[in-house]
Amino acid sequence: MKVSLTFIFFLFGALLVLLELFFPTFYFFPLGLAFILSSVCYYFSSSLVGSLFLFFAVTVLGYWLSIRYVRRVKGKESLLRELKRQVGVVVGRLDQFTYEIRFPLGAGGEELWNAYSEEELSYGDRVKVVGIKGNKLVVEKVSDAEVG
Repeated sequence: MKVSLTFIFFLFGALLVLLELFFPTFYFFPLGLAFILSSVCYYFSSSLVGSLFLFFAVTVLGYWLSIRYVRRVKGKESLLRELKRQVGVVVGRLDQFTYEIRFPLGAGGEELWNAYSEEELSYGDRVKVVGIKGNKLVVEKVSDAEVG
């Protein structure tokens, strides 16, 4: 029973680590590593309390480190710098000041963004990103001469 349960947890952890390779989100890896290490600890020591402690310690430390890494790699300033160079096209209107903008090559990893503009925009207008307001991009209309 002990060997089969340990093996199942080890395989589950390995599956989570493999999922991280295909979907790089930094959410699966700490949990998968915790399952692997705690199952190996339980197999060799037979201490349930020790393996549970190791599981929680590795999980907490892994998530803490991954959150720090993601913030450093993809901070708000770097995202804003990346987005400020982007020119998109208005593809929809959500409300009076909110529009749906499509970026041809994707901006910040996404192709569609919600954007805020105080000026009236129409379908097909080209816009450039000038800032971020809450969870929306702030855009302004650009002429075809500015884009080229």
